[in-house]
Amino acid sequence: MRTLLFISTFGIGIICFGQELVKEQIIERRIEFIGDYFEDSDLDLTTYFDDLMGFLEMPLNLNTANSDDLFRLQLLTDIQILNLINYRTEYGDLVSVFELSAIEGFNPITIEMMLPFVSVLVSDKKKIPIGQSLKYGRHEIISRYERNLQQKAGYDEVADSILEKYPNREYLGSADKLYFRYRFTFQDKISWGITAEKDAGERLAFNEDYKGFDFYSGHLFLKDVWKFKKIAIGDYQVNFGQGLTFWTGFGLGKTANISSANRHAAGLKAYTSVNENRFLRGAGFNIEVKDLDFTAFASHRTIDANLGDIDSLNEDFAPEFTSFQQTGYHRTAGQLEDKDAITENLVGGELAYKRKKFRIGLSGVYSQFSQNYAGNPADYNKFKFSGNELFTAGLNYRFVYRKLNFFGETAMSDNLKLASVNGITWQMNSRLDFMSIYRNYDKAYQTLYGAGFGESSSNAGEVGIYFGANARLSSKFNFTTYYDQFKFTYLKWQTDDYSEGREFFAELNYFPRRSSHFYVRLRNKITERNSQLDHSGLKSQTEVNKTSIRFNYSQEINKRWTIKTRVEWVNYQFDKDIANGVLFFQDVILKLFNLPMKIYWRYAIFDTDSYDARIYAYENDLLGVFSIPSYYNKGIRTYLMLRYDIGNKIDVWLRYDLWSYANQKDISSGLEKINGSEKSTVKIQLKIKI
Repeated sequence: MRTLLFISTFGIGIICFGQELVKEQIIERRIEFIGDYFEDSDLDLTTYFDDLMGFLEMPLNLNTANSDDLFRLQLLTDIQILNLINYRTEYGDLVSVFELSAIEGFNPITIEMMLPFVSVLVSDKKKIPIGQSLKYGRHEIISRYERNLQQKAGYDEVADSILEKYPNREYLGSADKLYFRYRFTFQDKISWGITAEKDAGERLAFNEDYKGFDFYSGHLFLKDVWKFKKIAIGDYQVNFGQGLTFWTGFGLGKTANISSANRHAAGLKAYTSVNENRFLRGAGFNIEVKDLDFTAFASHRTIDANLGDIDSLNEDFAPEFTSFQQTGYHRTAGQLEDKDAITENLVGGELAYKRKKFRIGLSGVYSQFSQNYAGNPADYNKFKFSGNELFTAGLNYRFVYRKLNFFGETAMSDNLKLASVNGITWQMNSRLDFMSIYRNYDKAYQTLYGAGFGESSSNAGEVGIYFGANARLSSKFNFTTYYDQFKFTYLKWQTDDYSEGREFFAELNYFPRRSSHFYVRLRNKITERNSQLDHSGLKSQTEVNKTSIRFNYSQEINKRWTIKTRVEWVNYQFDKDIANGVLFFQDVILKLFNLPMKIYWRYAIFDTDSYDARIYAYENDLLGVFSIPSYYNKGIRTYLMLRYDIGNKIDVWLRYDLWSYANQKDISSGLEKINGSEKSTVKIQLKIKI
C-alpha cells in the first residue's frame, strides 16, 4: 500500500515540480512580506534569515527533523508539522520530498516553497563527536565596503570657531561604511563568530577613545551538549510566546502570508546581525527533562540614551535619561555623548510543559537600568514605562485539536495591568485555511521588549479583531485575504483622542506555468489622526486613508534569463490633502553560461505627489543586505549588481545604484543633504567559505 502511494505521489511530484525553483525568489518573497509590514528601508534581517540561508547550503533532513527544526523553516503550520511527524511514525522515513503531497495539509504551493530548504535522507543515528567539529565544520568570512559617491553636508569642512559653538555641525568620521563578519558553524550544533561594523560618518581609529569599529558583536552558541539543549554565550536573542512578555527579534504581523501572525518562539537564538538594540549580551541556557522545558538567561550591557540635565547644586538630585537612542549612529559629538550612556541588566526565563499536541509556558523578565527613565512628558505617554526597573510575566499556550490550532499569550506588568492575544487557525483541508486573532492590550500595560500582534509597537492601549484566509483555488490560482478592525483606548502621537481604524488586504496569485508567476494585490488602511483644520480651537479626528494596488509578473524565460515587471499605484487622503503615487520597474537577471557570474539589473520610474504616497519595493542586494527603499518624489531608480563565484569557496559582489530626481534640486536635509538631484552608491563584498 505504501509503495503504491509513493509511486502515485512521486508521479505527481514529477509533473508539478519538474523544474527547480529559483531560490532567490523565495527569499525575496519573504523579505517583501517583512518590508510591507514594517515599511522600513533600514532593516537588518540577518539573524531572522540565518536559518533559511543555512538550509539553502545544508537542507533540513525531513526524516530526522523534530518540531523545533521544522518551525525554523518559517513555512509550516503547527498542524502540518504534527501531520508530518505522525506520518513518519506510521509509515517510516520518507523516500522522496514529493511524498509530502500524500500527507494531509500539504499542498503543491507549500511543497514548492519547501523544496530548496529540505532533503530526504536515510535516518542516521550516528553522530559526529563535538571534538571533531573543527574538522567537519565550516568557516565563513564576509567583508563589505559601501560609500555614497556624492558628498553630504556632514563631510564639509567647518571652521573651528563654528564647531566650538555647534559641535554637531559635522560628521566625525569618513563616508565609508565597513562591515566584517567571521562565523564558524558545525551543522546546527555549534556556531561562533564575531561581527564588526562602522556606519558612514562614524570614526574608525585605534586609540584610548576608539577601539577600531564602532560596533562589535560576538557569540558562541551550542546545541545538544551534555544535559543542555541550547547554550548561548555573548550576544544572543530570546523570544517567548506570542511576543507580549519578551521578544527581542522581529515580530511579524499582517502580511501576505497569514500564518506569520501566529508566532513560533525559538527561545534562545544566536545573534549575528548589526542592529545595535534588539539583542542581549550575557549568557543563557535551555534544558529539557522529559516533558519539561526550561530556559534561563541573564544580560548586562550598555545602551544608548539621552541623558537629562545634571543639577550639581542639588545633593538629592538623581540622574535621569529622557529617551532611548535606537538609531545606532555615532557620527556626531552629540550622538557620541549618548553612546553607552546607561547600563541595562536583564534576567528572565521560561518554564514550559509540552506534549506532542500542546505546549504551555510561563515566562518572566526583570529589567533594571542604572538611571531612572523620565520619558516624554506628553499626554499620550502618561501610562508608558518610567523609573529604573520593570518586571513582566506571561502565560503562553498552543495546542492542536484535529484541524484546529489554538494559540495565545496573556501577560502582566508589575503595575498589574494585562495584555492578551489569542488566536485560532482552522485548516479545513489542503486548499483552505482560516485564521482569527483577538487582542486586548490595557493602556497601562508595560513591556520593554514586546512585539505582540497589532498596530501599536508598545502593545498597549489597543483592542482589535483580525480575520485571515488563504484559499488554493486550483493548481494555478491562490487567493489570500485579511481584515483587521482595531481601536485605540488612549491617546497616541498626533491623536489627542481615542481613535480607531481598519485594514483590508487581498491578493490573487496566478501560476500559468511552473516558470511564471503573476499576482495582483489590493491593500487599504484607514486610521485616525488630529485634523489639520481648526475646529473652534479644538482638534477633531480625521480619517487617514491609504490605498495601494500592485500588479506583479515574474518569468523565468530559460535557465539564463529571468525577468520581473511591477506596476504599483498608491492613493493617500487626509483632510483636504490628496496625494497619488505610481511606480513602474523592470528587473532582469542573467546567469552566464561561460562564466560563473550572475547579473542583476533594475530600471524604475516613480512619481509621487508627496512622501505620504511613498512606495516600498524590495531590491536585490549583496548577501546579508536587505534593501527595501521607499520611492517618492519624481525620478528614476536603477541599479546593476554582479555576482562572481570563484570555485565553491569565494564569491565576489559588486553593486552600483543611482537615484535621479526630476523635481529636486537638493536631496535630504541637515547633515545628510546632497547638493544636486542625483545620489549614487557603490558596494563591494567578498565572501570566503572554508
